[in-house]
Amino acid sequence: MNTRTLTLVVLLILTTLSLSAQRRRSYSRPVSPKLEDLPKRPLDTIPTSDPDTRIILYSNNTWSYFRPSLQKMDSLPVYTDHWDTTSVFAYKDIPYENLPPIVELNLVQDLSGFKAPITGQVFSKYGPRRRRRHNGVDIPLKLGEPIYATFDGKVRYAKYNTGGFGNLVIIRHLNGLETWNAHLSKLNVQVNDYVKAGQVIGFGGSTGRSRGPHLHYEMRYQDQTFDPEFIIDFETGQLKYQTFALEKSFFNIHSRASEILEEDDEYDIPLLTDTEEGDTLASSQDILERIAEAQQKDRQQQNKPAGINSSNAVYHTIRSGDMLGKLAIRYGVTVDQICRLNGINRNTILRIGRRLRIK
Repeated sequence: MNTRTLTLVVLLILTTLSLSAQRRRSYSRPVSPKLEDLPKRPLDTIPTSDPDTRIILYSNNTWSYFRPSLQKMDSLPVYTDHWDTTSVFAYKDIPYENLPPIVELNLVQDLSGFKAPITGQVFSKYGPRRRRRHNGVDIPLKLGEPIYATFDGKVRYAKYNTGGFGNLVIIRHLNGLETWNAHLSKLNVQVNDYVKAGQVIGFGGSTGRSRGPHLHYEMRYQDQTFDPEFIIDFETGQLKYQTFALEKSFFNIHSRASEILEEDDEYDIPLLTDTEEGDTLASSQDILERIAEAQQKDRQQQNKPAGINSSNAVYHTIRSGDMLGKLAIRYGVTVDQICRLNGINRNTILRIGRRLRIK
C-alpha cells in the first residue's frame, strides 16, 4: 500500500469516528420542549372591564377566560336539552307544527349585552334565491376581519362544516336563540366555551362554498330560520329591540323583514368581478349599482297589486295586552294584511282605544 492510499484510509477512519461521536452527542442532548407543552398550572388571574370575566394565566405561557357566573348555567335546560356539538341541527325531533305561535325573546338587559357580529352593507338578504333558499344574510368583509359574539351564550358547534358553511361557529343564547357564523378563516372558540357579547369568536374568510370573503350569518330558533334583519341593523350595527315577539309565521322563508320594513328586495348579486387580472371582490358601490339595475328590471316586469275589497270590513279596538301577532291569530289573518289596511308597520305602537281594520 503506497503512502497516498494509506493517508486516504486514515482520513476515512477519522471522519467516520468523528461522525459517530457527533451522533452520540446529538442523541444524548436533551430536546427542549415547547413552552405550551409544559405542565399547565394556574399562576395568576387578571380582572377585566367585565365584572363577570377574569383571565387566568398559566405556567406554560397560555391563558383562558374564567367566568364562574356563566358556568353556573351548565345545568339550565337551554344548555342541556338538545345540546348536540357534532351536528348543526339539534332539534330534528321537534316538528314545525309543534312550535308555539309566538315566542317572546328577551334579547338584552342593556346594550352592553349586544354587539353586531360585523357591520356593513347586506348584499344578499334572507329569502328565496331562485330555486334555493338563502337562510341568512351575507355581508362582505376583509379577510381576517374579527367576528364578534352577538349576545352572551355558549358555543354549541365550532369546526369545519362540509355542508358548505366552511368554518362555522354556532352559539346558543340563554333565550334559546342560536346565531350561526359561517365561512370563517379561523376559529377563536371551542365547543362548550361560554362567550360574552363582543368577544371575538373567529375571523372573516371564504371557507366552504363561498365566492369571496364574507360573513354568512343566520338566526335560528329550534332549527327554524328567520330574517336576522328583524332584529339587527347591520349597516349601523344597532339592535332594533330589547324584547322581540318571534311569530311562527316568520319561519316561512318568504316572510322577510325587508318586505315589512319596505326595504329593497333580495337579488342574487355576484360577489366577484371579472377583471384582466382575474376575479376580484366586488366593491360595495358595484354591488349597490347591480342591485339598482336588478330593481329597475324587476319593476318593469311587475304588475300593480290588486286592491283589497272593503265590503264586510272587520274592525278591532285595541285593548291592554293586544299585539299584532295575537290579533292575526285571533282573526285568522296575517300581520302584513293588518299593516296594509291601516298604513302601519310592525314597529307601530298600538295605543289603547285605537280602532284597527282587520279584514
